[in-house]
Amino acid sequence: MAIAIFDFDGTIISRDSLPDFLIQACGRKAFLLRLPWIILLKGAALTGILSTHRAKELVISSFLRGMKAEDFHQACLKYASRIPAFVYPAALKEIRRHQEEGNKIAIISASVPDWIRPWAQTIGIRLVEGTGLEIRGQILTGRFSTPNCKGSEKVRRLRQLYPDFASETLHVYGDSSGDKELLALADVPHYKPFNNK
Repeated sequence: MAIAIFDFDGTIISRDSLPDFLIQACGRKAFLLRLPWIILLKGAALTGILSTHRAKELVISSFLRGMKAEDFHQACLKYASRIPAFVYPAALKEIRRHQEEGNKIAIISASVPDWIRPWAQTIGIRLVEGTGLEIRGQILTGRFSTPNCKGSEKVRRLRQLYPDFASETLHVYGDSSGDKELLALADVPHYKPFNNK
């Protein structure tokens, strides 16, 4: 028995799902109008003026704050239906291999799990961890309900899902600096395994 942990953006799919989702949910015009703000926040995060958590929260808040939970849910379902077009065929093949071998599989992503989970369930992946969005009174507040799921937070989620992971063979699939802590723990690390296949 083994455990296989997959990053999502850039690992299973060929793109960053966050801007893609925001464009679909709010429109290309709304995205372009906010692009200078996004670039400013990204620069602030890169220079350490803002934490990546706060910068990302402010970006998402500028699009989704005040959205009804049901509208968000429907937008997530709509986006998830598009995901198969972005999936690396080699990634899907590797997921199927782990399933055939009876291994435990989870996706741990920095993205919001609400738009990953509906797709993941269609291919038999039940466990999806990511950066949660806060909902109060059936309205999105624009704040996160969890820490930004990258770096050491990904390791914390792994320990939550599989407290005894050290007793099993751990495969980790990732493509960015946000995955390096998880990759360092892996018995079998896979860095950018599907991009050229």
